Amino acid sequence: MELICIDFWSAEDKNKSSVDVLVATDHFTKMAYAFPCRNQTAKQVARKLWDCVFCVYGFPERIHSDQGASFESELVSELLQLSGVAKSHTTAYHPMGNGGTERFNRTLGNMLRALPLRAKQEWPQQIQTLIFAYNATIHETTGYAPFHLMFGRIPRLPVDVMFKSVLHDPVVADFSSYSKTLLTYLSEAARIAQQHSTKEQEHQARQYNKKVKGVSLQVGDRVLLANKGERGKKKVADKWDPMVYTVIERNPKTHIYKISDVSGQCKVVHRNLLLDGHRLFLSLTLKYLTPLNTDMTDHSQTYPDMTMMLRFEVE
Repeated sequence: MELICIDFWSAEDKNKSSVDVLVATDHFTKMAYAFPCRNQTAKQVARKLWDCVFCVYGFPERIHSDQGASFESELVSELLQLSGVAKSHTTAYHPMGNGGTERFNRTLGNMLRALPLRAKQEWPQQIQTLIFAYNATIHETTGYAPFHLMFGRIPRLPVDVMFKSVLHDPVVADFSSYSKTLLTYLSEAARIAQQHSTKEQEHQARQYNKKVKGVSLQVGDRVLLANKGERGKKKVADKWDPMVYTVIERNPKTHIYKISDVSGQCKVVHRNLLLDGHRLFLSLTLKYLTPLNTDMTDHSQTYPDMTMMLRFEVE
């Protein structure tokens, strides 16, 4: 419970009404929680965090989310400030910055789809049962069930009672020896889980890097920003916003860039949303702006804005 990641997940109920669910996951143990809400307002977020997380498990060191209005609101910010909890968020339109919670959202959707038809119609009443089943299942990343890592024991399930396999330990231990044994066991479990997580993260990074395209940008480079704000028929919308930005800051470790437009307005985005056009400039100028027996340099000076725009069209 040092780092808690939160997000909203929504689906329709049997009355075709949208039901919003506030999802919270513990970054280390992968323990998941789901709290149905009336809406996605900041008031609902603050209430659920206080009643269902802070007052039950204690105050985490940091809360991580996307840049949704309910998470970045003044109410939630003041609550976290008074509680001594730090707040961080992903860059715009980059859900991989909160990948653990996004992956759980997909798992939750798959679990709901697997329900029988009658139970599926009443899925808000089934969600806590599904969350418990998830937390009692071994997680691929850590090698432990989230419940096991969080509480230091394996949960007793109905199947254990059915087959009478409930543990009966005849040894009676005092509180001191029990707590010492539990702490030793949890320390070893945390070490093993950390090794599993590091190995899995390295594997995922190798798989992702196989598909990575593009080069690292430098301060001063001219770039285009992905057009994520287009509404309506996105299939025919331009892939890139026509505004040309300039890179003014960069963080090569996290691939986060700060860009500025001609008016000085700044944005912080991930590298995945930026297109570098320097490598396309020469080929596109030759293709579009250079008639026979004319000098390319003259045209690039005569039509600087058109040159800048055309060099991105091929991409």
